[in-house]
Amino acid sequence: MGKRKEDQLTDDSSSSSTSFYSKQHRHRHYHNGSKDRTLTLLEIKDPIQDKESMEAKFSRKIEKLKKKRKKDKEDLRILKEHVRILTENIRLLKEGHEYLKSKIKEMRKEGCAEIDHYKASPSQRCRSKLSQSTRFRLVIENSVKTPIYKNETVETNDGGNAIRVILYDGGNTVAPDHPLASAKVDLVVIEGRFNEPNQDSWSKEEFMKSIIPPREGMRRLVKNGTFYLIGGIHDHPGAIITDNSQKKEVKLGVMIAVHTEERVLEGVSNPFKVQEGKTKNRGKHTKFRANDTAEDNRLSYPPVPSTVERNGEAFCLSLPLSFLH
Repeated sequence: MGKRKEDQLTDDSSSSSTSFYSKQHRHRHYHNGSKDRTLTLLEIKDPIQDKESMEAKFSRKIEKLKKKRKKDKEDLRILKEHVRILTENIRLLKEGHEYLKSKIKEMRKEGCAEIDHYKASPSQRCRSKLSQSTRFRLVIENSVKTPIYKNETVETNDGGNAIRVILYDGGNTVAPDHPLASAKVDLVVIEGRFNEPNQDSWSKEEFMKSIIPPREGMRRLVKNGTFYLIGGIHDHPGAIITDNSQKKEVKLGVMIAVHTEERVLEGVSNPFKVQEGKTKNRGKHTKFRANDTAEDNRLSYPPVPSTVERNGEAFCLSLPLSFLH
């Protein structure tokens, strides 16, 4: 009896112990399952977060690439515009280069022609500068008679003694109300070889160098050589050249006597000689009468002695008659 109770108590204790352990095991298993599910959820969540993070990064990179591509497109457009402008500038430069080449070619031709002209005209070889073109020019309209005589009024081939000077504006006489139409002008004597062959223009320096200065002790070569234009024209009488030209040809020049803003080309006359007054009648022969014979017009010579004495001796001279004729 007593043993049966002990066995029963043992069974009860073992069953209760087994029940406790099974309960504890179930509780532990429950907690372990919850932890496993949490770990599983975490393991699933991490790749999702990584994926979202990667997608965000890719989205940002794609956005940056889009912005960069847009900027590159704009840069490319600007570059193309610059290339277009550069191409246009190159085209213009080529056209300008061709134009300059043609101008240089023309200038070389003109220069060669000018050089050939200077070679053909020795008086122009030492020109200091190229001739200056001008719209205004003085012109001596009539020709000076040659020869003329020192200290006598200059005469002209038209039978007068007035030198006609006209101021031209281009191809026409200057307007009467133009300031230059009443300008003061001077007559000067210039070298006879100036402006040979005839040229359309020359520099003021060239003209001034050609003026012949008066000899020492003389005031000026042209007396009464200053006058004023009247309406761009003047017939000036009474000009006198006070020295001879030493058997050389000279020319009259006319120039503006005051400073002007515009260049006025000087006028130049024909070449002529100035002789001494005492040579005016030299060389004139006695006029023969029309009814005179050759014997009457024969020049007479002083008698020649037939004998000549020398050292007390007399010599007889015999001369042919042709010597006396």
